[in-house]
Amino acid sequence: MESEIKLKITALVYNQTVVGTYGLVLSEEEGNRRFSVMIGEPEAQSIALKMNNKKSPRPLTHDLIKNLLGVFDAELFKVVIYDMVNDVFYSELHIQREDKTLIVDARTSDAVALAVRSECPIYIKSEILEIVGTEVELPEVEETKESTQVDIDTISSEDLNALSLDVLEELLRTAVAEEKYELAVSIRDAIERKK
Repeated sequence: MESEIKLKITALVYNQTVVGTYGLVLSEEEGNRRFSVMIGEPEAQSIALKMNNKKSPRPLTHDLIKNLLGVFDAELFKVVIYDMVNDVFYSELHIQREDKTLIVDARTSDAVALAVRSECPIYIKSEILEIVGTEVELPEVEETKESTQVDIDTISSEDLNALSLDVLEELLRTAVAEEKYELAVSIRDAIERKK
């Protein structure tokens, strides 16, 4: 039987080479391999909204699907990335309804957006991770210096432009560590403007 490896969302990064796309960075929960999935802007926004505990005034498509599952007494209990063909990942939604398990094919971006809403685990087949996974040395997170204390929850783009490159890079590490990906994108943009 093929084994599945549990994943976590590490980052959501704007892709500067293909307009309107983002890199969804996923890494294994028990290890240091990671890989990126190219996703569209609507799916990236949907994932970022939920991860930042923000709500859209009206239900987005992924909210609607989750609501429909609830209406039919069904529950998304896991997402599995099961294949990759020509650099395109294939995923399945594993849905439980009464005593039946239903498996539905889905785009990986939609599957992840539903997973974060349902708070269900995301897995990848081990043989796929063997192909796409890149080992990453995780740097030691340095203690934040008292002289650069900044409230990253209320910082504006003007504030970011006024900070030094070193402070911006430190803030970027903090934003990623705290999983504040939209803020991380703003900080990254400010860093690029400084450079």
